[in-house]
This record gives sequence, structure tokens and C-alpha cells, in this order.
Amino acid sequence: MSFTFNLTTLSGNGPNARSRAMALTIANSEAVFISNRASQALEAGRFDEAVSLHQEALTLKLRAYPEFSIQAGISFNGLGEALMRTGRLDEADECFQKALAVREAKGPAQDAAATRDATGALREAQGRFDEAREVRLKGAAKKQMLCGNYDCPTNKMSGLDKLSACSACKAVFYCSKSCQKQDWTNRHKPLCKARNAATQTGDEKAAS
Repeated sequence: MSFTFNLTTLSGNGPNARSRAMALTIANSEAVFISNRASQALEAGRFDEAVSLHQEALTLKLRAYPEFSIQAGISFNGLGEALMRTGRLDEADECFQKALAVREAKGPAQDAAATRDATGALREAQGRFDEAREVRLKGAAKKQMLCGNYDCPTNKMSGLDKLSACSACKAVFYCSKSCQKQDWTNRHKPLCKARNAATQTGDEKAAS
């Protein structure tokens, strides 16, 4: 998946410069509106629609902003989440890496923490639990970790001392028992059980 952008419309001081700048402002406003629709589609479970809308919003944003911008980072993250829900994990990975590079360099810290946790969820879906733990722990030193429950009611950053890891895989962290239970039901259970089964099979083969 590749995206291009063009900033040439912002150059120059000719008579059309103001109208060009206005056109880019309108394009960005439209991109924000489309992104909001994409988020609504994702919440409603219309994942393919969310992917299409996030792609449309990103294309508009990249007409006005470079790929390495906070504005583009928002859309890369949203697109990554939608792609992950559709099972397009490699494409989601590419989007999350672009979003994370921007957000860790430019902030805000809350957004970087969100993308790290989303990347952790992706690594779980890929069966790469050690990497899921590693990427989530990158925020530990600065107390910039988030609860692994996507629907956490507080969604506050905290340190490792305020979070509890899944006792089985140790790859995801929660702020409360209720959040852990909710995420276990909604997302984590089949991934964690598959990981444990694979680990047990590997141990049995090694012992035989």
C-alpha cells in the first residue's frame, strides 16, 4: 500500500495562491468529516466501509500535508485499525508503522500510546506475542501506556505499576479487572488461547 502527496499547489505567490490555499483548507475539512464517518462505520461493525472512507480521507490529507505529518498520522492510524478488523494484517502493519513514526516524533503522547497499543493488538493477531509486549512496554518508562481494552472508560496513560498483565501471555496490560474481562470476551480470548495451545504443543514436542 503506497500513498503520495503533492505540495506544489502551496508554492508561489501568484494571484491564485490564496484560492489554492483555500482549496486545500476545504479538502482538509472534508477529510476530517470523512474520517468521522469512517470512525462511525468502524464502531458499527461496517469494517470494509471504514477502510474505504479512511483511504478517501487519507488521499485528501496527503494533497495538503506531507506523509510525515500529524494530520496524516491520524488517518494512517484509523486506516490501520479498520484494516486490522478486516483481517488485512500486513496492510494494517504498514499503516501503524507510518502512524507510529509520526506520533512518536511529533506527539501528542496520548496518540503515540494509542498507536503502540494498536500495534500490540496487531502483533497478537499475527501470533507475535513477545513483540506485542515489547511495543506496549516502550511507553513504560515515561508512564505513557494505555489499558489494552479498546473500550476502556478512562483511556488514561499510566505506568506499568498501575497496570496488570494478562497472566497467560503477559503481552497485554489492563487498568482494571473489568477492562480485562471485557477485552477477554471481545478480543483477546481466542488469540491468547491459540498462543497457549501452540506453546503447549511446542513444549510437548521438545520433551518427546
